[in-house]
Amino acid sequence: MSNDICSCSPLRRLTRRMTVIYDHHLQPNELTITQYSLISRIGRSGPVANIELAADMGMDRSTLSRALKPLIGAGWIETVDLPEDSQLDKRSFALQLSKAGRKKLEQARPNWRRAQDEIDRQLGGGLSRELTDMINDAYAKLQEI
Repeated sequence: MSNDICSCSPLRRLTRRMTVIYDHHLQPNELTITQYSLISRIGRSGPVANIELAADMGMDRSTLSRALKPLIGAGWIETVDLPEDSQLDKRSFALQLSKAGRKKLEQARPNWRRAQDEIDRQLGGGLSRELTDMINDAYAKLQEI
């Protein structure tokens, strides 16, 4: 029996709606949720290899490069060399937040929190946690392919 129900369409509709909420709250910081996610992840990790960051964010390298370009241009993210024994290939390098990037992240965090609280409030805490767990589980299973 074939399943004619598309799993992708409703998930994309949900992510578009959530993106609107996050972007609305992050607008005063002149960041999108994608940009906030990148500076937040880099800020948590310290210097992180571009290849590792792309994998962690579920992006290919060219998509990551396009997303990083305005953040590097704004002076919030800087590239640094990886130790030779850590390089995965000739195109690998590390990313870290600059001082201005750390400040931007600190300024934006309360607005991100407001967006997260709005989503949690609208979904209810239980559904919000279940959704996150389900998404993480599904992502892990799809990585096995």
